[in-house]
Amino acid sequence: MEFFDRIKTILFNPKEEWAVIEAENEPHEKTLTGYLLILALIPIIGILVGYLLSRDPMFQFKIGIIRAVLQFVMMVGGAYLTAVVIYAISEQFGSDKDFNRTFSLVAYSYTPMGVAGILYFYIPFAWLIPYLGLYGFYILFIGIEPQLKPADEKKTLCFIFSLIAMLAVWAAFFKLSLEIINSIIV
Repeated sequence: MEFFDRIKTILFNPKEEWAVIEAENEPHEKTLTGYLLILALIPIIGILVGYLLSRDPMFQFKIGIIRAVLQFVMMVGGAYLTAVVIYAISEQFGSDKDFNRTFSLVAYSYTPMGVAGILYFYIPFAWLIPYLGLYGFYILFIGIEPQLKPADEKKTLCFIFSLIAMLAVWAAFFKLSLEIINSIIV
């Protein structure tokens, strides 16, 4: 139940939830296994079911399996890679250099995108997922202060660089996944 409570509060009361997360200061392995991996299951199961129920179930299910694996790599690998980039530049903003907090910042910011993965159950609605995932940028912004503790005058700049890192990682993973899918289809 703690997992669903965390989702609810990070989506609807992010300021209060970031204070709770700050106090917990859990190791990134615990955030990975207790939150991000479970969150990543939502779009993965949605993709598999959505593609299985599509027009040509056998062909689409094969594509669905590939997309599900790529989605998993994008969420988990993307979270780690983004956290590494933000961690590497954090001192430039007067931030605490703490990988556990940096990873938590990124992982919990992925919440809207993961929850929106429910829309994969009906593939024609999947185009809405990136738009619903934009809320994650707000969660990232709210979480910068309690998690990274940048200098007051550099908080906005820290957010901008963190946002750029997140977008760059997602764009790279998305481009790679399109190339893999296109090479299989052709």
